[in-house]
Amino acid sequence: MQKFPELSSLELVDYKVRILDGGQGTGAVTRVLIETSDKSRRWDTVGVHENVIVASWLALEDALSYGLLEHN
Repeated sequence: MQKFPELSSLELVDYKVRILDGGQGTGAVTRVLIETSDKSRRWDTVGVHENVIVASWLALEDALSYGLLEHN
């Protein structure tokens, strides 16, 4: 965390998973919504993919990137 000390102020506030078109079974598209806070603001990011882990990673990556960009 020496390179990005701002990350220590970020907090996961909410994590939601939604299955789009559940009739597709394991091929259904998954949407992950993440709400993040830096103690003064909150923002939402979304990840969409067939794999819930990939969708989660995409949403988390955007949340952290936004948090870092807003500190600069």
